[in-house]
Amino acid sequence: MILSFFSYKDNIDYHGQDMFGTFHIIYLFLAILSIILLVYFLRKVSHDKITKYLKILAIIMPFWELIKIIWETSYYYPIHHDFEWSGLLPLYLCSMFIYVLPFAGYGRGKIKQASLGFLCTLGILGGLVNFVMPPILNSYPFFSYASFVSLIYHYLMVFTGIWLWVSGYYQVKKGDELLSFVPVLLFSLIVIPVNYILKSLGYYPDYMLYMSGNGAPLLPKISSFLSERGLRFIYTLMVMLFYLLFDVIFIYLARLIKKVKIKTKA
Repeated sequence: MILSFFSYKDNIDYHGQDMFGTFHIIYLFLAILSIILLVYFLRKVSHDKITKYLKILAIIMPFWELIKIIWETSYYYPIHHDFEWSGLLPLYLCSMFIYVLPFAGYGRGKIKQASLGFLCTLGILGGLVNFVMPPILNSYPFFSYASFVSLIYHYLMVFTGIWLWVSGYYQVKKGDELLSFVPVLLFSLIVIPVNYILKSLGYYPDYMLYMSGNGAPLLPKISSFLSERGLRFIYTLMVMLFYLLFDVIFIYLARLIKKVKIKTKA
């Protein structure tokens, strides 16, 4: 039982049966319920304690990711005699959780504000998408080490972002629509060249969905249509604009809710 829990995807006769299966649905319900309850009971925790939480998480999460990479590589390398460049690098939108946390916990001024803005907008989006359609369940059964690591990771993304909002730790400021997108823009300046370099070397990367949008609705068709016409860069730009659009909508909704609360109190 323990050995099967740590089995690698190439050694499992599994075809995505757990996606929207009983265990996935139960997980969705319990995860959402527990986040609601936790955020409610922790909403009045002091901001100093939340800062400590962010600092601790900033230390833990890189090791969490590194252990996962080492574990998967220990299976992949003996079989393929290569590193899984196409999908194992922490260069996804959700991977930004690791890189942004140190700035959110230890940073100051606009750097901290931009980091908190990401955690409370696209950070929540990335986590929620992986609640509803966790890509890991396409390759691994629910009760497996890989699924365990991925589901907890994205759970923490959603919980952290919502808690920062509800506790008042993150307060929307003027210009946050663009400021909170800066981490994504800077990260994209790394991810986009890496995608194209790996593709030129014969790999099939899709980091941040910038190459083919695999697993996302409509994106693969749009990517294929534009790529066939030599316009893949337009597809990549479209995905970036989608991230920006969601970010802006989220911030404006937060402002609207804040105004309604002020008028209600008055």
